[in-house]
Amino acid sequence: MPQYFIHPDKIRDGRFTASEEESHHITRVARKRLGEEIEIFDGQGRRWLAVIEAAAGLVSGKVKEDLPSPAYKTRLVVCFAPVSRSSAEAIIEHCTEAGAAAFQPVLTSRTQFDWFESWSERATRFETLMIAACKQCGRATLPELLKPQKLDDLLAAGGMAVIAAWEAEKNFEALAAGFQGAPEVKLFIGPEGGFTKGELEYAAEKGVKSFSLGKHTLRAETAALAATAIILDRLG
Repeated sequence: MPQYFIHPDKIRDGRFTASEEESHHITRVARKRLGEEIEIFDGQGRRWLAVIEAAAGLVSGKVKEDLPSPAYKTRLVVCFAPVSRSSAEAIIEHCTEAGAAAFQPVLTSRTQFDWFESWSERATRFETLMIAACKQCGRATLPELLKPQKLDDLLAAGGMAVIAAWEAEKNFEALAAGFQGAPEVKLFIGPEGGFTKGELEYAAEKGVKSFSLGKHTLRAETAALAATAIILDRLG
């Protein structure tokens, strides 16, 4: 059963009211009617089974019971270099489904797109994609969307971090023990052409490990999804 996003402010005293857009999806797309049950979530970690009691205009109704809200204990921040629009949207959509807790655009030496000036517009689009992905996969918490930063600044800030790089000799399993129990891990995904030798050396100086995703060169969106799934499956 698909679920619908209800803003937390619109869930109170055991009742909910859907937005105009969600009301359209519920009644016109899914063709739900009075008395039918739907699943709703608030984007902050909670899901419920609810029943529709009004559908003329905005859909509203009664919250019946809590639903399971599975989540990973590791907060994985996907730090990805700006890529083409379609590739960036694929990263946001599919890594949300896989369980990424946050997205951090990172500007590297080989980055071809500068998102500093256009971030507000892009953020709006990315937020829409994250909501849609959560609705599709049954996730209760929306990822955090962070503003673009330069790679050097993020590396200098410290914290547990790992780079998915085709040059690496080890896979993540060989590194996993060092990340076990870490509350947050930053995952760096490079641009087309990957990170420069200097960037990888600087990252290594900061204690950042690199791991391989296999024998073949992957597109940025493929690498982001594969790495996210591998890390969260291993760390939980």
